[in-house]
Amino acid sequence: MPLQKVISVTPAGRRQYLEILIPYLLRNRDYLAEHHFWLNTNNRRDIEYITALARRYPEFFKVKRREVFKSFIESIWQYFQDCGEEDTIYVRLDDDICFIASDAIPNLIDYRIHHPEPFLIYGNIVNNAICTHIHQAQGLIPNQKRKVGYSCMDPAGWGSGYFSAIVHRCFLADAWQGRVDRWKFVSRTIDDCKRFSINVICWFGKDMKQVEELSIKNLNETNIRHPITGKKVFDEESLLTEYLPTKFNRPNAICGDALFSHFAFYTQRPFLDGATVLLDQYGELLAGRETPSRRAMLAIKGFLKPVKLISSAFAWRYLWYTIKGFPERTE
Repeated sequence: MPLQKVISVTPAGRRQYLEILIPYLLRNRDYLAEHHFWLNTNNRRDIEYITALARRYPEFFKVKRREVFKSFIESIWQYFQDCGEEDTIYVRLDDDICFIASDAIPNLIDYRIHHPEPFLIYGNIVNNAICTHIHQAQGLIPNQKRKVGYSCMDPAGWGSGYFSAIVHRCFLADAWQGRVDRWKFVSRTIDDCKRFSINVICWFGKDMKQVEELSIKNLNETNIRHPITGKKVFDEESLLTEYLPTKFNRPNAICGDALFSHFAFYTQRPFLDGATVLLDQYGELLAGRETPSRRAMLAIKGFLKPVKLISSAFAWRYLWYTIKGFPERTE
């Protein structure tokens, strides 16, 4: 196989999350030729932040602009038209990827090169319901209260901010102890072409170039149907993880050695942003500066944030567990 250029892309973006993602991207410049921001926001401050990054690192960061729809999710598919270069591998990362293991990007690229059969390769993603199902089966996440099913939109693994906070706490505890490798697992193919949350995905440009549906600007305004189930395809996620792998008979696969952490689905964000300091803790992990004074500062902040959400029983339960201890996981 010819030498592959690697371009990473991110639908962008929200500054509070990008401030954690950006340093990880810069650390991986040995593997990534460029990073493209798919500008998918009307927030002036976020746009200014992204364009300033492109001015500061013009060789690496590029800003791609297309029409931004009222529903930001519907805007994303049109950007894939720019991702069909021959001899190029693309890695798409959500803007709230808050941890990238030091070997995750090279492992993902290597797995992509040596496993050309799947249409997409997924990362092994902390706080991604299907991966959470696997992590919980490994004993990394307690299951006394809720068990995560093997489903992209599992009520606990996708829908619960409270449960995702427990997932993040378990992972961060291992990360601070240098034990993130225990979150890796044996790579596997999604043989039934199940829907999968596309927080981290990887594809060959030559494969994407062959997708006829690239000509469609807004998938939600079409009547594409799954070739077996007949279910309507309404967004990039259902197209990329269910429809195309079935259409091409090329089931997607998870690279278990490519470890990432994803902060929040929209269902989880009100609780994670409003009642926890977990994003701050990921920032501390990135900087490698867990000192007693900073721990104390975050502990105080972590106590005060749930108090603001008096109406949220989950916030108070999270606060209670913060003080008394979270459920034990099996080691």
